[in-house]
Amino acid sequence: MKSPEFITHGTSSEKDAEKIKNEGFEAQEGRATVSGDLIYAFEWATKQERRKGSKSESEIGEEEKGRMVIMKVPEDKSVDYATHTDIEVDEASKEITGYSSKYESGRKQLAIYDEGDVVEKREKIEQAKKELKEIDAQFSSFFKENNIDHDQIKSKEDLIEAIKSFDIEKKIEILKKAEELERQRAEKRRLGEPNVAISQENILMSVVPTAELGEKLGELSQKIRGLEKVELENFTEELSKIIEDNKENFLASGLDVREVVGNLLTSTMETEVVNMVRSLSMDVKRAQGYEIYNRGKDEVKEKEVDKVQLKEKLEKILSIVEADNFDIGMENLNRYIRVNVKKLLEELGR
Repeated sequence: MKSPEFITHGTSSEKDAEKIKNEGFEAQEGRATVSGDLIYAFEWATKQERRKGSKSESEIGEEEKGRMVIMKVPEDKSVDYATHTDIEVDEASKEITGYSSKYESGRKQLAIYDEGDVVEKREKIEQAKKELKEIDAQFSSFFKENNIDHDQIKSKEDLIEAIKSFDIEKKIEILKKAEELERQRAEKRRLGEPNVAISQENILMSVVPTAELGEKLGELSQKIRGLEKVELENFTEELSKIIEDNKENFLASGLDVREVVGNLLTSTMETEVVNMVRSLSMDVKRAQGYEIYNRGKDEVKEKEVDKVQLKEKLEKILSIVEADNFDIGMENLNRYIRVNVKKLLEELGR
């Protein structure tokens, strides 16, 4: 995918947003922390269940809302799919493995990367994280073999306390092994959790997710899901006015709000449409009897799909998008929906 010009981050608290505004934005390279989707960012700023996936260091009350922080992507950074968003389709065994949930919403959950080959970086980060898990497993097994409660060991001091009754040779053996594993873990963490930053001058807005803003974004979502035409100029104007009129919002000096909002509306539409098509594609696989796994083969993503009902749904969508007057508001999305829904119907019929 092409790196977007502007991105948004739905923060976990007002305190987080204030820190980003003053100091810039920091994240793990490759981790899903940003989006080109205003609808998705609004959800992250307002829904408590979304906050559970956040690495925010500040606590947040049930009634407190976050902020939508909007940033410009610097020239020395790129934004692309996050790590662990791929799937593997095995047609012979009718299995889909990998990260099916993240694949479906992959365009919503993007990551920042420093300069370089993004695909290569993703692979290196994923491999390092895999090896990090293996080292953690070695740690756990080693402690278990020596009757040490792994959950109680948070520091070297904890380990020394846990083995104080052991003889001196055993203490030395355990401490040496633990130090070696910790050294390996630190190295893999450095490779698997590299930091990336967007400097303060690229922080363009910090937007309060008001009910008025939510209603307008809800209207946008409804139109996209209903395959109705989105008048981009009107939405750009109305959303920009809502943002500009709220004095609680931070806007960078001299910022052209309409340019940024218009750009993000385009990426929002693209993201929502791709997500919709990907969800349908996974439903087609389910209807064909595929077993779909998430995060490996231990966790099955269950969902019942009726093949007849899905066929009727796809046929209805196709009848809408093949009509002469169909226009969702962006020509490239018109073509994308037509081509892919037709392919999905053909695949379902095989």
